[in-house]
Amino acid sequence: MNEEQIKTFATIEAERIIKHIIYLRKKQGLTQEKLAEKASISRNTIVQIERGSVKISLVTFCSLLKGLNISYSVFFKEFENEQALVNESDTEMVDLFKQLNLHPHRNEYIKIIQSLIDIK
Repeated sequence: MNEEQIKTFATIEAERIIKHIIYLRKKQGLTQEKLAEKASISRNTIVQIERGSVKISLVTFCSLLKGLNISYSVFFKEFENEQALVNESDTEMVDLFKQLNLHPHRNEYIKIIQSLIDIK
């Protein structure tokens, strides 16, 4: 890989990590403010990270994991499982599945999707 390819790869991976942090925050029912409190960082920092306005430092990443009450190994295991799913599908489907998983009417939507799949 040349330098430009490495930068592109790093940017894509950083975006995926941030998306996974957002997903975990929402999955745990945490607001940005509550996560900021638990992670001992400012809400503004979380807002900027989630918007992609700033790069996430290792220190901030560690603080976020602490706030999410998740270890490195669990975070990256889930992250790699997500990557395997992405490799088998496209990112649009993965994003839809994540949204569905967090939706308050999740079970109803799953039944609807299952009935659509069962149509022959």
